[in-house]
Amino acid sequence: MNNKKYNIVILNHHAGSPDVGGGGRHFDIAKALSEMGHKVAVLASSYNNSKDEYYCDEEIMRHKFNDNLEFIRIRTTPPYKDNIGRFRNYYDYMKKASQFDDFGFVPEIVIASSVHPFSWPAGFEISKRHKAKFIVEVRDLWPLSMYEDFSGIMRKGVFTFFEGLERKYYKLADAIITTAPFAYEYMEEKFNIDKRKVFYIPHGIDLEEFDKNKVKDLNNLESGLEDVLKNNSCITYTGSFSKSEGLPTFVESAKYLKDLDLKFVIVGSGPEEDTMKDIIEAESLENVSIFGIQSKDKIPIILENSKILFCGLKERKAFYYGISKNKFYDYMASKKPIIFASSVRESLIDKSVSGKTIKPNDPLNLANTIREIYKDIDTVGKEYGQNGREYVEKNHTNMRITEQFLNVIDYVSKTSN
Repeated sequence: MNNKKYNIVILNHHAGSPDVGGGGRHFDIAKALSEMGHKVAVLASSYNNSKDEYYCDEEIMRHKFNDNLEFIRIRTTPPYKDNIGRFRNYYDYMKKASQFDDFGFVPEIVIASSVHPFSWPAGFEISKRHKAKFIVEVRDLWPLSMYEDFSGIMRKGVFTFFEGLERKYYKLADAIITTAPFAYEYMEEKFNIDKRKVFYIPHGIDLEEFDKNKVKDLNNLESGLEDVLKNNSCITYTGSFSKSEGLPTFVESAKYLKDLDLKFVIVGSGPEEDTMKDIIEAESLENVSIFGIQSKDKIPIILENSKILFCGLKERKAFYYGISKNKFYDYMASKKPIIFASSVRESLIDKSVSGKTIKPNDPLNLANTIREIYKDIDTVGKEYGQNGREYVEKNHTNMRITEQFLNVIDYVSKTSN
């Protein structure tokens, strides 16, 4: 790593930041880079899709966090609740971000992140205008990650379109950053991309912030959730109730554990909620409780007051190339044993010895695994928890992740155009 200071633009449609009640990967990285003396502008949308509202009425919303870091939000249209509206909003982001130039500096490095791949054309246009280095970040293997969401002719059309974007911008990129450890195989096999320009950089965590939040009093939570955690031993899931997470299997496993003094706590929101509630009703599961989505600062309190943590992933083509879930690092930071129901390659839970990885879609096997860990919660469970904490401290702090980003920036800055 050299001592050069860079002018960096990061494109991420959904980038969170504290001024709008959020945060996340690019805020954390941008903040760390800015504190090192690099100038950073993050170009995002002012539309909050989870709440179906805009953060502001203006066309451009700007917020400076320090002398070197500014978040710039552009008003993208239309508001959306379906895939057609979503893609129209993404396309509008691409058009407006492509033309944006008021960064307060001349960009030297442009990082375009595929929350959706329409950021890539926009990032490339900015880099081309300023003769800046162009880095593609792949956080989702589009269109592979959407394969199950489309069918027939539509699936073929979606794949053809997005594979065209992949082929073009992977080749144009000076470097590719991916959060999936084996994504280089997909890029090499399908598009003949030189794996030497593909860099795996997983997600990170602000341990100082996590530790500050985990010691807050339980009364910071809604009363029902507070009561369950305070008065029971709990196995807990936090996050999206999406079809990928294998939550119906988690709920079904509870019917085999009615004899245990153990509550299943599920915190979040998403399309699988009705499915889970149907299972709870059909099986008369009084040992399962579902709560709504909680703010990020409350997750450490919930994990701290749980005994075991659950995460699952259904079989999907995209998962063959590995994953990097933010949830893992929160879970490991909490020093609690983790059960991961997934067939993903080289599970991080196994690699860190922070719990057990089992096959998905098997409620009885999941129940037996829960029973086994719960029985030894004060010995084996404690050891799993300690292993996870040590692993995340060594490999997944925000500073460690930022250093890896800076290594890639140094690498592209030395390559010729």
